[in-house]
Amino acid sequence: MLLGALSGLACDLAAVVSVADDGGCSGQLRRELGMPPPGDVRRCLSTLARNREAAALVEQRIEVGPAKGRCVGNLALAELTVELGTLTRAARRMAGLLATTGRVLPVADVAGTLAVYDMEHGQVDGESRIERLSGNAVVAAVHGPEQATDAALEVIADADLLLFGPGSFVGSTLAVLATGDVARAVAESSARRVLVRNVAREEHTNVPGAVDFDDHERLFRDHLVIGTLGEPVPFDVLTDAPQAGTFHRADGTRELLFSVASPGLRKHDGDKLRAALAHHFDLAPRSELPPSIHYGSAVREIEALAARALARIGLV
Repeated sequence: MLLGALSGLACDLAAVVSVADDGGCSGQLRRELGMPPPGDVRRCLSTLARNREAAALVEQRIEVGPAKGRCVGNLALAELTVELGTLTRAARRMAGLLATTGRVLPVADVAGTLAVYDMEHGQVDGESRIERLSGNAVVAAVHGPEQATDAALEVIADADLLLFGPGSFVGSTLAVLATGDVARAVAESSARRVLVRNVAREEHTNVPGAVDFDDHERLFRDHLVIGTLGEPVPFDVLTDAPQAGTFHRADGTRELLFSVASPGLRKHDGDKLRAALAHHFDLAPRSELPPSIHYGSAVREIEALAARALARIGLV
């Protein structure tokens, strides 16, 4: 939702994406090929794609046969990762095929395992288990990658604006912030840091409504402090509110108010979120939205990549 909103604004856009997913098709590929999970990277790429025909293909699921349920885009990214050596290179190649507006960068080129210490369950490892069990996380870490990629650290260092969320707070936001040296890079950046607050509680399977918005802010603040080894790091919070405005809190945090929720729905509205970003950060609409592009050769290449991946893992 955030990338879709930003793609309509005049900005140089880069998404830094978690590599800690361990479920579904992504989890199968990381176990079969020893690669970082491609699913979150794929979703960001397809969101930013101008080649809509190819974007539709990468989101397709195979419906029959031994590969039933596998995602075409995940398979294509997996094959590119094997052939090119890293998921970062694979994402760059796929961005070219999809003609994306902006870049998508995995935070690391090694698969990560998300771990949290939960007040009730103690240490819980694995994103899928955390989603089922953890309702009161105190601290998160990502095991596996010792450092983020140079490409990810460069876009963080070069950014004027760093936006975090919305979405699965622990599984997406903290999973990036807690990877390698990302928290330190974010803390040291001269960019304006903004946490985009969710518009509804996250419902966990066994702990409904356990994670509150204030927990998100506290955890975000704590993990930035961990990155600086004890120094507080200022950031703003973009919050859904009936009217636009800025509220200065006693702790120095600025709360940026704007109506961003879809009426009657538990999610952000893309147009409203784009308006909020334009209002609070002085971002102008793109003078002309890039036209939708249809390259049949890209579709054929993605199909061929997916077919080679299926042969590689023995599902043909």
